[in-house]
Amino acid sequence: MAFVPGYEYDVFLSYAHIDNEPVVKGDPGWVDFFESLLRQRLRVRLGSADVKIFRDPRLQLLGEFSEQIVQTLDRSAAFIGILSPRYVDSDWCIREIDKFCELTGANRIIKIVKTAYDEPAPESKAREILEKVKNVLECRFYNEDEQTGRFNDLQPEIDKADIPTALDKTDAIVQDLTKLLKQLRSDARPQPAITVTTTTTTTATTKVAAASESRVKVFLAATTRDLVKTRDEIKTELSQYQIDVLPNTPLPDDATELITEIGGDLGNAKLSIHLLGANYGSVPELETRSVPRIQYDLANELRTAGKLTQLIWMPDGLSAADDRQRQFVEEVRNNSAEFLRAKIEDLKSEIHKKLAPTPSNPWADDGPDDLINLSLFFHPDDEASVSALYSYLILDEFLKVKLPLKEADSLESHRAFLQTSDAVLLYYGSADQNWVVNMWRQIQRQVSASRKKPLLAKAIYAGSPSTPEKDLLQSDEDDDPLIIKNYGRFTPQHLNRFIGKLRTAQGAS
Repeated sequence: MAFVPGYEYDVFLSYAHIDNEPVVKGDPGWVDFFESLLRQRLRVRLGSADVKIFRDPRLQLLGEFSEQIVQTLDRSAAFIGILSPRYVDSDWCIREIDKFCELTGANRIIKIVKTAYDEPAPESKAREILEKVKNVLECRFYNEDEQTGRFNDLQPEIDKADIPTALDKTDAIVQDLTKLLKQLRSDARPQPAITVTTTTTTTATTKVAAASESRVKVFLAATTRDLVKTRDEIKTELSQYQIDVLPNTPLPDDATELITEIGGDLGNAKLSIHLLGANYGSVPELETRSVPRIQYDLANELRTAGKLTQLIWMPDGLSAADDRQRQFVEEVRNNSAEFLRAKIEDLKSEIHKKLAPTPSNPWADDGPDDLINLSLFFHPDDEASVSALYSYLILDEFLKVKLPLKEADSLESHRAFLQTSDAVLLYYGSADQNWVVNMWRQIQRQVSASRKKPLLAKAIYAGSPSTPEKDLLQSDEDDDPLIIKNYGRFTPQHLNRFIGKLRTAQGAS
């Protein structure tokens, strides 16, 4: 049974069979490895084991594009195409993506680019079909060397060093896919009958509606191909803070519809973010402006009227590749006070500042001021594992301990915890490395922003289960962060260095 009622499969996985041939005999193929990651992360995100993924292990071998494959596509809720040179050249693969688009539209399609490919010839069928899905979510599993122009494919099935990046990209895909599947599941459920004689609304319904209306909405402008990865990264992080990212559907090709849809999304947003790349971008028919330019102009009108905050960013060191883009960038530089040329982490910090007011102190009414404030982070699956650690910190060491991932109800309060903490401890237990890296990155950024005093200590506590990745962790010369390893039962001795560092720093301050 699929997660989405009314469908036989939740995901149709489309790929060229040559892309799953093992690089090393006996090892899994690339698609095998990706599907395994996809299944695991979908189950975690959906909280359900009922996730059905269809792969086509033999139908292509039958030759003709059959009615059987059409029926399977029609019975699938979402479609993931793993694009590569072979995929684009394959009439079968291209027909799969075209048929699904014909059956459901493009808004249920996700593109993965496993290997960089040349654009199909203008007159080819592949070019025509790929144009239909050019604006859908795309994630690239390769890197391009800016100096040499060479492409380096991620090969997590044979290279462990590529696994963290592959996990990061897969989880970004899964978060968007989860949102889609949950929406389809909700739409498929029978709705309760509405009685016209009643004028009251249930408390639960009112709360759900209020929560939906109160969520912060951010317009993250569609960008050029060179910054798609950066946009996906920012979108993923904003979504982790329960922020609605707009637009949440592919932009239309028609210029009039495009302007109407962008205007509607901007009207609902608190902040608009524009990522300027080296290229000018595609220009819709009957328009003289590119899509990025249209989005900027519409947002700038609202900003000038005082109805929207606008943030424009261009990577530090990047130059415009043509005259139109150079002119656009120069105009933005001269007319927009919020034009930022910086690294990606600086952009993220600026986004958080725009969305969050000056934080209040969540520790103010929680015991004597001379006690140390410690923010303890852990994955929900590790709550039982940290109970002994938590009890020791508050009952034996008399620390004021807060749990931001449980207690913070918004981006503002999460930021407040970190900026007013005296110390931070991140528990690394059953969560995957991707979660830990992302969480530590966010902690580092928030604790360094607008603090009036430095942290006394930071530490990562590597607990059970033991993994090769945890074994490789080590502290630097300044013990920042301090790495604590204990794969067995908790004892106070494991915290001696951390507590000692806290007390020494407290005394010095």
